[in-house]
Amino acid sequence: MKKRLLVIVIAFCVSFVSMIALSLFSMARFSTFTQFSDAVDHTNLVIINIRSTEVFLRDVGLTERGYMITHDTLYLRNLNNAVDSINKYVDTLGKITSDNPEQRKNVALLKASIAIRIAAVRANIEYVDSCRSTSPSKFYFDSRQQMIECSHQLRAMRLAENKLLAERSRGEQFYQALTTSTLKYLLVIFCIITLILFSIMIKELRERIRYQEELQTKVIDLRRSHNELQEIAFAASHDLQEPLRKIQVFSNMLLYKNSGQIDDQSRITIDRINSSASRMQSLIYDLNALTSLTKIDEAKETVELNVTCQYILFDLEEQIKAIGASVEVYALPVIKGYPNQLKILFKALLDNSLKFTREGVKPVITLSCETITGHELVSLNPNLMHKKFYRIVCSDNGIGFDNQYISKIFQIFQRLHTQESKYDGKGIGLAICQRIMANHEGYIIGHGEPNMGARFKLFFPVED
Repeated sequence: MKKRLLVIVIAFCVSFVSMIALSLFSMARFSTFTQFSDAVDHTNLVIINIRSTEVFLRDVGLTERGYMITHDTLYLRNLNNAVDSINKYVDTLGKITSDNPEQRKNVALLKASIAIRIAAVRANIEYVDSCRSTSPSKFYFDSRQQMIECSHQLRAMRLAENKLLAERSRGEQFYQALTTSTLKYLLVIFCIITLILFSIMIKELRERIRYQEELQTKVIDLRRSHNELQEIAFAASHDLQEPLRKIQVFSNMLLYKNSGQIDDQSRITIDRINSSASRMQSLIYDLNALTSLTKIDEAKETVELNVTCQYILFDLEEQIKAIGASVEVYALPVIKGYPNQLKILFKALLDNSLKFTREGVKPVITLSCETITGHELVSLNPNLMHKKFYRIVCSDNGIGFDNQYISKIFQIFQRLHTQESKYDGKGIGLAICQRIMANHEGYIIGHGEPNMGARFKLFFPVED
């Protein structure tokens, strides 16, 4: 599951990086294409101004000849308009070709030639007005010569701009095609990656559905097995206890009716039979108590753990006084839980601490609480790292235990002491505690030091 999730994450990352890289590449190509397109538009603007200048220069020649023939002042107005238009277009050429040194030089020469041309035209018109003659003058031929010079300069400028236009048009067409193909490739790659990711997600979804179906089947099987275990526990708590009671009754009857005929060895044997039957009956009772915790018939309630512990200490008061123990219960939280189960939990922990004491050492037992994150539970489940818990610590200064047996002490009917040990117990108390903590979605862990004491930590989740 984790490997498939890692593949999906890697695929998404590769897709994201690829799309970003291709998008940046497309933007760069489009930017270059835009630059070439602007350059082409600029060159076309220069060529338009050159052609407009040529047109108005020809108009100057036409108005000059028309006035020479007709002496009509309308031609003079047209001449002045043409001169103004020429100056405007030439000034525009100077501005829009300022980034081109060659064209700046051509514009400067053109301005000088046009100025000489206009001056010759005006001198020719004054000559025509003063002489009242229609024959061409020296000024007319000078203006015609300057007209040829202006035409050459304009032609040189137009050829230079046409060359630039051809280069920039090729660049524009190249980057236009490159941008178009890049966008096509980008779309194709995006579609391929999307289809791949979609197929992976569909496959993962199908796997999850199949996994959920298998899990549901296993849950049904588990419930069936659980019901079977409950039936076995019921049989153990009722059907098996009856033969044990009969063993005890018949052994007592045998001991009572034949007390005078039974020797000491036989009496000891019958006592052992009774003792074993009583112990087995107690084990069956505890086993039934453990299995009954898997079925929760009560609803969660708000439980004040300090009040719960006070009731338990009241029940254990005689035992505490008998061994001279000191029990300190600090501020405990209020949680949502099952009251009866929580009483069993804390009674089992306190009973454990009161049972496994050291000779000659006054038993000291403490219960304290603090709110922490689940960093101590990372070994059980890494997802609990940042979850908040009430950590309740039950510590004592008893005989403790070796931490290498930490996994054993929570197993059912597992004891760290032999049957002949002076410490009584059936090895089920901590298994019951673990079951109760599981019912509260919590955890229990232990830590011990031989002849130093034991410490059990209860982790109850903090509800929002």
